[in-house]
Parts: sequence; structure tokens; C-alpha cells
Amino acid sequence: MTWAEALLGPALKAGDHARRFLAEGPLRPPPGPVQWSVPGEVVLRRPGMELRDFSVPGAAGTPLLIVAPEVNGAHIADFGEGQSLVRTVRDGGFPRVALTVWTSADASTRHHTVDDSIASILEAIDHLGGRVHLLGICQGGWESAVVAALRPDAVATLTLVAAPIDFHASGGLMHATARATPAAGYRALVGLGGGVMRGDVLRRAFDSLRPVERPWVEWARLWTSLDDPDFLERTRRLEAWYGAEKNLPGGMYMQAVGELFGENRLIRGDLVVLGRRVDLAAVTCPLALIAGERDHITPPPQVWAAEAAMSSPKVLRCTVDAGHVGVFIGRRALREDWPPILAWLRAAA
Repeated sequence: MTWAEALLGPALKAGDHARRFLAEGPLRPPPGPVQWSVPGEVVLRRPGMELRDFSVPGAAGTPLLIVAPEVNGAHIADFGEGQSLVRTVRDGGFPRVALTVWTSADASTRHHTVDDSIASILEAIDHLGGRVHLLGICQGGWESAVVAALRPDAVATLTLVAAPIDFHASGGLMHATARATPAAGYRALVGLGGGVMRGDVLRRAFDSLRPVERPWVEWARLWTSLDDPDFLERTRRLEAWYGAEKNLPGGMYMQAVGELFGENRLIRGDLVVLGRRVDLAAVTCPLALIAGERDHITPPPQVWAAEAAMSSPKVLRCTVDAGHVGVFIGRRALREDWPPILAWLRAAA
């Protein structure tokens, strides 16, 4: 080795590392189209939602419908190899699986409210035969609870994953943010979006809930993991999901912020959807409650509240060692926690 190589080698290596970091992080190009991990097809379309069917061809039995959150893309439920809730459910004894895929709001759907979301889920259930195992994630969880209360006969089992039912239990960052922000502020943001809550605004709002972790901790993790191709691939997929802009209907957003995060009407029993009061006590099917131990969005007590509010004689509680998203895409969670949950659902139904 020459003296020049000895002198310049470390600097060149550091420069190459910095170049790769910039390419994988701050300078990564915008994400391309959604890539599904499990083969499926769209079997129903309605304004604001598509129903995607992942069922094993020729499979029989009661289908399991996953209700995705309307924030961000629904493909988080089929994130990738080893991190697909859809595949885990299929392999766990539910070969008929479908997923609500909420489309980005535009001028035609900006006035949609919670009523429209619930009507879409009910139409999906009817399309699947009229009775399903219902599994709701986050926002899709409280929407699933509303569906189960309004149509108990249509729900064989109800699984709530990182889903707030008592929006005020144990505080939580979302509740604190809703309390600290005047309604006029939300109305102004919706107005600036032309009647929708823009996806880029929502993304910045979620980033503000973790001002240290996003981006500083995540950038540091990326800097030290540039030689791990599996880590890089997972990071690319997660950023593609998180960074994709998806608008929410302004009507639904304002209703959720005001009546749920603000006034906590679901657990109080005075939320009205499709002209009917939502009575959670009407839910009598087997109930599985899944919460993340490190969930800063939906603390576990917000999920556990469903047990006391509902009338289910069979209840499973499961605490997963994960954060909000890791509860249903974490490799260890899907490998270790979810198979017993799915076995319980099969036995309880």
C-alpha cells in the first residue's frame, strides 16, 4: 500500500458511505406504483374504496375481511415477504381473505363522511356473502367496531388491531394533539386542501409526533445499516408506503377529529352513523384485542376499552412487543404472536 492509498483510503471510503447514505435516504427518488406481495384482484369498486380479494382459488368458508386504515396506503397489510398480514391470515386457516383499499380523496369524494366509509364496508361484506370475520387496523378498527354494532349478524368474529375505542384512555399523542389544536385550525387545513386533508400535511403531522425519531434516529439507523441489503429493502418499502401522499375526505376527517378524538362519542354511546346510534353493547361475537406495547399512537388501554363496552362472552387480549405498525407487519409479531391469535379466532367462531 502506498502512502497516498493509506492517506486517502479512509477518506474515499467515508465519501462513498456518505454518497450511498444520501442515495438511500434524503435523495431517494419518489416511490413507484404499489407492489403487492400476495396475488389478488379487485372485485368491487365504489367511490373512495376498492375491495381486493386475496383468497386461495376455490377456497370455501367464511371470509376474513381486513379493514385497513384510511390514512396512508392499504398495502401496509401486505407489506412484503415475511411481513404480510394477508399471507399470515391465509396461512393461519383463513384461505378467503379480502382487504379494503381506500383511494385518495379528490373533488368527487371530499364531502364523504364516516357514513360513507361504513356504507362501503357494509357493501364489501355483502359482496363477500353477507357474513365475515372482521379484522380492523387502527382507524379500520373503530370503523369495524361501528359495523359490528350496526350489523351484529354480519360479523362472525371481530378483531381490533391497534384500534382506539376509548380515544381518551391513557392520553396518547393523537388525543393530546387533537385537544391542543382548535377546530378552526383543522377547518383551515381542509380548506387549503380544497375540501380534503392533504396527505403531505398528514405526514408532517405524524412526523411531529416523533420529532427525534423522525428523521434523526431513523437516519442514524440507516447510516449504520448501509451494508445490510434486507434492512435497505424493508426501509425502501416502508418509506414508499409512508411517503405516498393519500388525501382524506375533509368531511370524514373533521368528523373523526371532532366527534371521536375530541368528544369521544364512540365509547360514550352517542355516535350516530347512517342515522342510527352506535351501541357497542350490541356486539356479541368473539372479540380479539391486539395492542402494541410500544404504541405511541394508540396506547393499549384505548384498545382494551372495547371489552367493557361490548357484550362479547369470548375475549382475547394480546399485547405485542411492537410499536403501532409493528403490531401487524413486524416479522416476529407475525411469526410468533399472530398464529395463536388466528387459532383462537377459528376455535371461538
